[in-house]
Amino acid sequence: MRTDSPNSIAPREASSAKKRFTLASVFAGLWLFGLGVLSFLTANPTTLNRDQILSATDVVTAVVEDPKAETIRVEKSWRGAISDEQLVLSNLHGVKPAKGDRLLIPVTKSRDGWRITLSRLPNEPPLVYPVTPESEGQLRQLLKAGR
Repeated sequence: MRTDSPNSIAPREASSAKKRFTLASVFAGLWLFGLGVLSFLTANPTTLNRDQILSATDVVTAVVEDPKAETIRVEKSWRGAISDEQLVLSNLHGVKPAKGDRLLIPVTKSRDGWRITLSRLPNEPPLVYPVTPESEGQLRQLLKAGR
C-alpha cells in the first residue's frame, strides 16, 4: 500500500517552508543592513580627555599653518590666557597634523614656550581633537564643570 497520492499535502508544506525561510532571510538581511548603518553613523565619536583639558593652561581652537615648523594660527582662546595670533608648539610633530587641520588643542606654558598638554596616558602622543559641534559642546561642559 502506497501512502503518497496526487492529493498529498507534502508539496504545499515544502512551499510554505520555503516562504518562511525567504521571509526570515529578508528580515536577517534588513537587520544586518540596519546594524551597518548604525555603526557607520555612530562610530568613533570624539571624546575629550577630562584630565588633560582641566590641567591645561588654555585650550585653543587653531588651524595648523606649518606642521614642520610646528606653528598654528589661533582662532579662539577658550580660557582667554592666550592673546597671540600664532603659536609655536614644541611637541606638535608628535600629533602629525596636516596643514590646514582645524583642531582643539589643550596647551601649557613651559619655560621653553607653548606645548600641547600631555595626557596621563602612558606612551601616547599628545592628544588633539577635531573641531566639531560635539567636541566644542564637550569642551564647554568640561570648562564649566572645572571652574
